Amino acid sequence: MSHRVRGLMFSVVKNILLLVLLLEASGCVHSQNDSIKEIEAREGNLNDSWIFGQLSTYEYLSASIGLAHAKSVIHFRKHKALLTRYPKWVPSLHPRTDTKLRERMLEAYGKGRLNDIEYESLMEQLTVLLERWGAQRRTLMKERFNLRYPR
Repeated sequence: MSHRVRGLMFSVVKNILLLVLLLEASGCVHSQNDSIKEIEAREGNLNDSWIFGQLSTYEYLSASIGLAHAKSVIHFRKHKALLTRYPKWVPSLHPRTDTKLRERMLEAYGKGRLNDIEYESLMEQLTVLLERWGAQRRTLMKERFNLRYPR
């Protein structure tokens, strides 16, 4: 690995740590007891910070992915019983959270607001987000199968 790549990776890691500290200080870090409204308020604060140049595009998208996961967990917990027992699959109760974020990320990369390393890092984070959503969906499908409902 060249010195330039190592330097860029160090810079990205440093920026992530600074982001975590900034989000902690501004109240954008989520906890287990958050509600959807609280997460949406944090998303608004995050968006404002990005618009006013307090966060880089990478920091903004990375934090947005974390908040999307928190929102997905709450939606899943809140609607699990309904999704399991409802005769038909209702995507609006368990939406995929990665699609809009992926579009934003591709747009930012296309406009040059993200470098290659940041882009790859965000793609990995989105992959993890999608895998978590898939695990939730598989849990629902197993429970529906056990209750002899159509998948």
